[in-house]
Amino acid sequence: MKFPSNRTLAKVSVYIAIGGISAVMYMKYKIEDRIRNYEYYRQAFKALRGNAGVVKLLGEPIKDMGFDLADTEKNNCDGKTAHFEVAVKGPLDRGTMFFWSKRTNNKWELQRLELEVKSQLDKRFLIVKEDNAPNHRNQTE
Repeated sequence: MKFPSNRTLAKVSVYIAIGGISAVMYMKYKIEDRIRNYEYYRQAFKALRGNAGVVKLLGEPIKDMGFDLADTEKNNCDGKTAHFEVAVKGPLDRGTMFFWSKRTNNKWELQRLELEVKSQLDKRFLIVKEDNAPNHRNQTE
C-alpha cells in the first residue's frame, strides 16, 4: 500500500481547515442573525432610528455594525431580560448603542436605551428610560 505524499496530506489538511473555519463563521452569522430578528433587538433599533436627536448625531441611514457574541457580560439574554451593546454607524458618526429589555406577560419591553458616539466619548445620550426600569447607571458611566 502506497501512502499519500506530504504535499497531498498538506492540501487535504488545508481544505479541511478552510471548511471548518467556514462552518464556524456560518454558524456565528446564523446565531447573530437570529438574535437580530428577536423582538427586543428590533424594538431597540426602531427606537434608535426613530429618535430625531440620534438622527442628527449619526445621520441616516443608521446601520447595525454588530455585537460581540462571545462577550456574555455585555451581550446576553436569558429569556426574561436582555442587555446588548451594539456598534452602530451613520454617515456623520459612529458609536455604540446600549439597551436593556425585560419580558413581561410574554412581551418584550425596552427599558433603557443609550447611545455613545465616537466624537463625544465622555457622554452617553439617554434615548429611552422607562419610569419603573432599574437604574443601570453603574454600568453606563
